[in-house]
Amino acid sequence: MTDGRSIANLAAAIREAARPAEVSDRLEEVTAAHDGILASLDQLLHSLAAVYDGLGGPADRHVAARMRYLAEHRLGPITADLLHTRAELADRTTATSARPGTALPAAAPPAAPAPTASGRTR
Repeated sequence: MTDGRSIANLAAAIREAARPAEVSDRLEEVTAAHDGILASLDQLLHSLAAVYDGLGGPADRHVAARMRYLAEHRLGPITADLLHTRAELADRTTATSARPGTALPAAAPPAAPAPTASGRTR
């Protein structure tokens, strides 16, 4: 079963990548058309919509429509942007392969949690 740790590990691998090709390879795991993370999320949203369609309550149709909207109109642009990013990194890899030692700049560390009004961190 895929869990948040798998995605967190993927994010860590992207942060630690030394070359654009490595990032492009990791993005393939996200953007793969049939078994990538985004394709799975699309299937999840459509499955939720089908469940809510079957429940039959007055608010259920709205939830089903919202799940379909998210899959069709919000997830699509994210997928398109990440596919473009992956292709751009792959092109950059091809363009720089003649120059050995070309590496990505060091990634910035994750931001620290923001303090709340009480001074606690989230």
